[in-house]
Amino acid sequence: MELAQLAVFVRPPKSGTVKTRLAARFGPDGAAKLYRAFAEDTVALCSRVRAAGRVHLAVWSAGCDEAVSDWAERLGTSPRIQPEGDLGVRLAAAFDQGLSDYERVVIIGSDMPTLPIELIGAAFDSLERSTFMLGPAHDGGYYAIGASQRVRPSFEGVRWSSRNALEDTLKANAPRQPAMLPPWYDIDEPDDLAVLRAHLSIDSAAAPATASCMAELYRAHR
Repeated sequence: MELAQLAVFVRPPKSGTVKTRLAARFGPDGAAKLYRAFAEDTVALCSRVRAAGRVHLAVWSAGCDEAVSDWAERLGTSPRIQPEGDLGVRLAAAFDQGLSDYERVVIIGSDMPTLPIELIGAAFDSLERSTFMLGPAHDGGYYAIGASQRVRPSFEGVRWSSRNALEDTLKANAPRQPAMLPPWYDIDEPDDLAVLRAHLSIDSAAAPATASCMAELYRAHR
């Protein structure tokens, strides 16, 4: 994985500004606590990726506060502020920066706390055979996207936060054929919590910070 960069998108874990759809189940404060736990587990995953191979890390945030600064410091970097605009604008900026310095760039979010490290390895491996990679999510979006050889993906016309995001990204990049990773799940809607809770009931070590936070929140919101 030499000359590779893993970039993670985060947000300051402020009440009322993160995971707002989960506030229907836990309230805005609870949703913010849960997002902080998601990000903690994501940072731990990124640390393991760095320890496993020669991967440089980048943290792109929608804003900066003490939590974001701490996450970046633990990953040996400084937070970069995402530009104004939709997710396509922000992804394009991260790819433009990353591909100017690295042969392969993979970008993940911070809302799939149980993401296995093996899928990160598979993402970088796929970019040795392809210049474009996607990791599809069960909700019609994607949990990871990657590019190599200084050819960043296009995001023209992508309908974000919809079941069309993956399909639209494929259309925007035709005729390029991406390498496709196995699907994984992210957590956006209250219904997604059942999948996460079931997973953690079997393997709490998959996301220990999230497992602890979920147990606390469910006790408080019975």
